[in-house]
Amino acid sequence: MGYQQFCNAEKFANSDQAMFEGKSIEEVKEIFPLLQATLDAIVDGVIVVGCNYNVCHYNCKLIEMWNIQDDFFATKNNENLLTLLIEKLKYPEEYVAKENKLHADPIMEGYDVIELKDGRTFERYSKPQWLNNMVIGRVLTFRDITKYIQAEKAVQQNEEKFRKEMAHIEGLNVVGQMAAGIGHEIRNPLTTIRGFLQVLRNKKDCLKYWEYYKLMIGELDRANEIITGFLSLAKERLACRQSNNINTIIKSLLPMMEADAILANKYIKVELTEIPDFLLDDTEIRQLILNLIRNSLEAMSAGGYLTIKTYLEGNDIILAVKDQGTGIDPAVLKKIGTPFFTTKEQGTGLGLAICFNIAARHNAVINVETCDKGTTFLTRFSNGDCAMVHTVKMVDILPKEGVI
Repeated sequence: MGYQQFCNAEKFANSDQAMFEGKSIEEVKEIFPLLQATLDAIVDGVIVVGCNYNVCHYNCKLIEMWNIQDDFFATKNNENLLTLLIEKLKYPEEYVAKENKLHADPIMEGYDVIELKDGRTFERYSKPQWLNNMVIGRVLTFRDITKYIQAEKAVQQNEEKFRKEMAHIEGLNVVGQMAAGIGHEIRNPLTTIRGFLQVLRNKKDCLKYWEYYKLMIGELDRANEIITGFLSLAKERLACRQSNNINTIIKSLLPMMEADAILANKYIKVELTEIPDFLLDDTEIRQLILNLIRNSLEAMSAGGYLTIKTYLEGNDIILAVKDQGTGIDPAVLKKIGTPFFTTKEQGTGLGLAICFNIAARHNAVINVETCDKGTTFLTRFSNGDCAMVHTVKMVDILPKEGVI
C-alpha cells in the first residue's frame, strides 16, 4: 500500500517532461517511491486529487485517521474514497456544500473544522495544486484536533465553575457585611429582653405563665443563634492564628464528639496520621470540625459509623469526615454551603456556610463526595512549607459496653 499510480508513470512523464527536467521514464519511476516516502513522513493525513476529484496520492496517516481498509484501493474505484470519507462525517451535507464551492473555484483555498460520527474532530485544509501556472488538482490535509477541543472544553468548564464559586463567595461576603453592620445592634436589645423575661417568669404572680416565658426565651435564643451565625460569616474578622495541629484539636474535642455519638446510638472512628503544624485559628477550626461532625451524625441512622481522618496528600493536609448515610441528592448538593439553605426542620442553613467561610479564610477548600452508601466532606488545607512534628496513632471510640 502507498501512493496511487492513477496514471502510468510513462504517460505522466511524456505529458510534461519539463516537470522532471528531462529525466528519463526510469528516473521518473524512481522518483515516485521517494515522493510517497515523503508523504508518509507527514504527521497529518494528506490526499491529492485531480481536477475531476480522482485520487492521485495519499499517505499512510490518512488511512490511519479515517480507518480505511488496506485493500480499499485494490477493490474499489478511486472516486469512492471521498464518498467513504463523507460517510464518516457527522454533518456530511455541510462538507459536501463546501467541497462543491471549492470545486467551482479551483484557485480558492479552504479551511474548516469537521466532526466525525465517532466523536473525533479534524481540521481540514484544502489548497489548489499548481504546476506551470496552472491548477492541476487540490491537496487536502487533515489534522486530528480532538484532544485540543477536549482541553478547550475542560478549560471552559473550569472557568464556569470558577465563576460560580466567585458568585458563591460574593454571596457570603454580602451576608458577612450585613452581619457586621447590624448583628451587634440587634443582639443588644434581644439580650435585654431575655433578661427581663427571666426575671418576670420567676415572680410569683407570673408563675402561671411560666411555659409562655420559656417559649419566648427559647425563640430569643434561636434568634441569637442565627445572629451568631451571621457574625461568623462576617467578611472582616480579626484572625487569631497560631501554630497548631488539627490532630491536637480533634483529640481535645473527642469527649464532646463521643457524647454526641453515644446519645444517638452511633459510632465514631478516628484515624489520625502524621501531619504538620500550621497557622490556624483554633476557635474557627473547632467550629468547622464540630459543624461537619454534627451534620454527618444527623445524616446517619442509629448504628452507623462516622469516620474522621487526617492525612497528607502531597503537601496538602486533608481533614476527612465520612458518614454512612444515604448520600446527598444532586439537586441539594449544588446548594451545599449556600447561606440559609437547609433540609432540616429546625436548621438555620448557616452551619455549612460557616464551614466554607472558615475554610476560605484558612486557604482551604471543601469538597464533597457522595453516593448511596454515605458522604465524605474533604477539607484540603494548602500547606507547602510546614514541617512534620509528631504522630498521633489511630483511636477507636465506641460506645461503652452496655450503653444503648
